[in-house]
Amino acid sequence: MNKFKRDLDEFVGESPRFKEPLKHKILSDMKKEQHPANRFADFKYAAVLMLLLTVATTFLVLNMDGNNTNPSGPAGTTDELPVLTDPDTVPEIEMVEAKGNTILVEWGSDAMDRGNHDYDTITHNSLVVELGYPEINRGDVVYYKTPESAIKNNPRLPENYIARVVGLPGETVEIREGQVYIDDKKLDTFYGAATMLGLGRDEYFEVIEQRIEEGTLTTDLEVSEKELVDWVNMDAKKEDFATSMEPVKVSDEAVFVLVDQWWRGTDSRAFGELSLEAVEGKVLGYAKE
Repeated sequence: MNKFKRDLDEFVGESPRFKEPLKHKILSDMKKEQHPANRFADFKYAAVLMLLLTVATTFLVLNMDGNNTNPSGPAGTTDELPVLTDPDTVPEIEMVEAKGNTILVEWGSDAMDRGNHDYDTITHNSLVVELGYPEINRGDVVYYKTPESAIKNNPRLPENYIARVVGLPGETVEIREGQVYIDDKKLDTFYGAATMLGLGRDEYFEVIEQRIEEGTLTTDLEVSEKELVDWVNMDAKKEDFATSMEPVKVSDEAVFVLVDQWWRGTDSRAFGELSLEAVEGKVLGYAKE
């Protein structure tokens, strides 16, 4: 029995989960059932020892696996969450013909600007909108009736608005530190995170700081003095890039929409989900001349 105890201490005594009280209990139980030495008893002790060694080995393996986890954060952090992609939607805007069930729309906002006055018909041709298209997909830019709640908060908003579908019916949308998550999956797309003029956080600040040093910010961007103050207000911009929003569960008859340049437009972050009934059509692109 003493030899068995030494063996037990040698193999499992160091396991953080195999405590002394448990070892003593096992030894005590074995003593109660001890019979004169015979081959059967030796076999029983050997079997118990093998069982204990198996348990201890399992504990050690689990502990070793735990020490090899991702050092960037504990299990379950956003870095380890699965990713949701959208390979079908591209940032480029096509030139299309206005035909069939389409209308031409004028849009003068920079809420969708990704660095080229995108969707702005003051700079580009009119927008071609397909009315009543059959199926709404993630990534679609939709033309919809502005919710009354949004107009009540900002009477200057137009009667119709343009934004991109991010969350589909039944999904849960959340924004954490400037990153969109759908059903706890990171939306890994060009429209899945906060941008300014199409630039991500690090790239944006690098460009602005470089232009400030060179003294070319005002000439390159042609902004007024007041706008220049806004552009170089790094603290405010950092807050924009760190935008967060509590999870929103989208109902079966609605979608969740975001403008591409969050800080310059109104979308579901302000008025919540958008009813499918409010969606009048899909923006196909710029009208060909």
